[in-house]
Amino acid sequence: MTNNNFETMEEILTPSIFCENQANNYIKITNSDYRKKKGQFFTPPKIAKFMAEISYERGSQTLKILDPGAGAGILTCAICELMASKDNIKVIEVDAYENDTNLANYLQESFNFCQQWLNRFNIKFYYKIIEKDFILDAIEKFRTNKFSTYDIIIGNPPYFKISKNNPQAQEAIEFVYGQPNIYSLFMGVAVNLLNDDGQMVFITPRSYTTGPYFKAFRKIFFGKMKPERVHIFESRKDTFHKDSVLQENIILKARKSNNSKNIEISLSTGINDIEKSPIHLAPLNHVLFQRNGDILFRLPVDEQDDSILIKVDEWTGSLQKFGMKISTGPVVPFRTTEFLSSSNIENCDQLAPLLWMTNVYAMKVLWPKNGNNGNGKPQFIIENTQTCNRKLLVKDSNYVLLHRFSAKEQHRRLTAAPLLKGKLKSEKIGIENHLNYIYRSDGTLTDTETLGLAAIFNSSLLDRYFRISNGNTQVSATEIRAMPLPSLTDITEIGESLVKLSHTPTLEELDKMVWSKV
Repeated sequence: MTNNNFETMEEILTPSIFCENQANNYIKITNSDYRKKKGQFFTPPKIAKFMAEISYERGSQTLKILDPGAGAGILTCAICELMASKDNIKVIEVDAYENDTNLANYLQESFNFCQQWLNRFNIKFYYKIIEKDFILDAIEKFRTNKFSTYDIIIGNPPYFKISKNNPQAQEAIEFVYGQPNIYSLFMGVAVNLLNDDGQMVFITPRSYTTGPYFKAFRKIFFGKMKPERVHIFESRKDTFHKDSVLQENIILKARKSNNSKNIEISLSTGINDIEKSPIHLAPLNHVLFQRNGDILFRLPVDEQDDSILIKVDEWTGSLQKFGMKISTGPVVPFRTTEFLSSSNIENCDQLAPLLWMTNVYAMKVLWPKNGNNGNGKPQFIIENTQTCNRKLLVKDSNYVLLHRFSAKEQHRRLTAAPLLKGKLKSEKIGIENHLNYIYRSDGTLTDTETLGLAAIFNSSLLDRYFRISNGNTQVSATEIRAMPLPSLTDITEIGESLVKLSHTPTLEELDKMVWSKV
């Protein structure tokens, strides 16, 4: 679009809608693989408007904005639209990073349109488009003391995993552990470019809120920034539906040098109900919680969530304190296909049961499951010298089996079952890689410990605690290992109650047992 069209278009379009059209035009000339590789996921207008609104506060007549991953410019333009409806802003200055030259051309047109649109409101709009890598350029400017600071940093940064040897990871090494995701480096680097009372509004995946990979990031980031407002998108598909994004996303507003004791948290299914979502005022010490040298960023959305955090935070038990361990099933199917069998009619080797996620339900293990019932998965693994040497089998014992993955739509995120010794009538057992299993490192779990632990993990209490603390559908062994547990006495007493039952308990029965005991 050329400048000649701007005057006519101003009467029809707002800057954010203009940017949306620019993004759509760019999407038409690029393929999804290219955009995914670049981490380009364009912000819908409703989300841009929401982010602009929560960033607004009446201040000076000049506003300085940094957009470190500008794309087609919709986040900056949404703020400009909002400011045009106020009577205090006279000058808006923007630095915008976009290192994709083709996209930067669309960004240039968006900002030209916005500039002319703001003239109608007597607001001066000055902008600079920087076609460089934000992380590398910002760190170099900070190192040479040639950096600017900003009132607002607003962003929808790219997100994809990068190697620890990547130049961005090397420059921002203080935030890096394991395989970092580039969006967290954008957030971490941006902190140093804020004014003392400046604010940051970012939409990102929720994955940084917990887990070991983001431990260093959380410690540094929340050491300097205090969250004021969070919005959670419950739907994984709705937020960036054009790009088939399946991450659980959140919007975070955080401020430098803030002494607030509370944080506003809201939840919507997706975009369309974002403005109708009620706000929950949560104590900041519930949200930013320190445990074992780590900072957890937990997101309770109502008073019941607050109560659950209080209850679970009082628990003093853990797997480690009880002398228990959790491991991931050692059988990786695509690496062990020659050892898997769908039939027990074999005469060359002994066969052991093989358990998959499809064999494990709340409080029960169903094995074997053949045909469509078992999704065609082999129910046996050969027990021979090779499989034993590769430690693909575990001895028959008492275990608590947990799903490592769940669908977002599942009623419960945690699914656990007790496996008592002798149930599968085999001295060895194969456990597939999509399952975790809990066992006693020196000895054996008692029957009541096994049953009680499985009940605790299936309870709505611990399931909700996990969801407050974690947006992932993956349930890692690391997270279960760090999870607080009630006393071993309480766990055993729940197990004793289950022993007396003559049937597999329903989830409702489990909840009554767990809630009444702990």
